[in-house]
Amino acid sequence: MRAPLLVYGVHGDEGRRLEGVVRRYVPRGFEVVKLFDDVRYVSTLDPRYYLSELGERWVRLVVSKDFDAYVELHAYRPWSYRRLVVPRGKVPGLVDLGEGVLLGSVPRGRAVVLGPVLALTVEVPDGYRGSVLKELLEGVLRAEDGWDFASWLVNRFGEAGEEALIRFFRYSMGSRDPF
Repeated sequence: MRAPLLVYGVHGDEGRRLEGVVRRYVPRGFEVVKLFDDVRYVSTLDPRYYLSELGERWVRLVVSKDFDAYVELHAYRPWSYRRLVVPRGKVPGLVDLGEGVLLGSVPRGRAVVLGPVLALTVEVPDGYRGSVLKELLEGVLRAEDGWDFASWLVNRFGEAGEEALIRFFRYSMGSRDPF
């Protein structure tokens, strides 16, 4: 696989809040890009995101890169946990892999722009300290393709990995090859 792309700082003050996490836990081999330090918050689930300066910058970035895997890293505050893990409308909740590291699919609007690559949304709690994030990212690095990553995810995270895949497939229905 080509070097995976890890993007953070896509909205709000996450760029600043994730700086230490990125330095400590993102293994070598990723191309890492911070979009913004601190900008207004617009959800990536909101179609208006893609019409904003934030979304336009994101689109310019990903179309200029060559990668087989995409990881979008976000930070959440403790009171947001419940909102992130329960389904909202047609969007599945994220799955807790342990230590509050949440895994899910990228929003459909992003998947259309990204094309047929392994694409993950990862949320970590503010002030994250642990081993799950680094292990997850190392799994992305080692995977030969999306199917290989899916197999590793289930082997490593058991029921949580299975649940993440089930939610991903249900959300991605209509795509013959979800990776």
